[in-house]
Amino acid sequence: MVLQFIKLLKLLNFWSIIKSSQIEWISIMEINNPAQVQTPSTPHKKYADNAAANNEKTKNVEAPGKQTAYQTSKQLMNQTILSAQEEVSIKSGDQSMALLYRAAIEAIDKELAPSMGPNATQTNYDNNVDYSPEATADRIVSFATQFFSIHQQQNSNMSLNDQLDSFMSIIGGAIDNGFKEARDILSGLKVLQGDIADGVDKTYGLVQEGLQAFRDSFNKKPDETQTASA
Repeated sequence: MVLQFIKLLKLLNFWSIIKSSQIEWISIMEINNPAQVQTPSTPHKKYADNAAANNEKTKNVEAPGKQTAYQTSKQLMNQTILSAQEEVSIKSGDQSMALLYRAAIEAIDKELAPSMGPNATQTNYDNNVDYSPEATADRIVSFATQFFSIHQQQNSNMSLNDQLDSFMSIIGGAIDNGFKEARDILSGLKVLQGDIADGVDKTYGLVQEGLQAFRDSFNKKPDETQTASA
């Protein structure tokens, strides 16, 4: 009986040692390899991890887009400010005639570009320039007609009348387009009325008179030319 009791005590003691060793071993494993002891990741957790990774990639990709959007917004704001400044400037007196002159010259440039190259007239928009209808019309006619000699050289196989017809058709159409564009802009700004509207109409009429005078100068007889020069 005593021997059996001693054996039982030994068995209990041995079991407690084994149990204690298992606990210590598990603790050591948890400290050294925590990821291996954790519960295996479920499909939901994998999906969440992937979503987080994709989110980070999206942020990295979107960053340049946001910068571009900001730059675009800033450019639009600057354009709006410039447009507002130009509108105020145009509404203040002679600047409407400056716009008219600019539109006419740019239209002539566009028509002459195929044969004489871009910016053939080398336009200048100087400050403190006289933009009265008379002065504006005179500058437009002068700019337009100075290229007739080049047109003649490029069409030397034509007669003088044909050269004049083709040249005046090109220049006249360009000037009409320029005036139409200027009128549309001024109308959009609601300033094409009163003195400004009268100034535009007067300028157009003077331009037509100047173009006709230029053409008529080639039809004068020699004695008429000498009388006019005297």
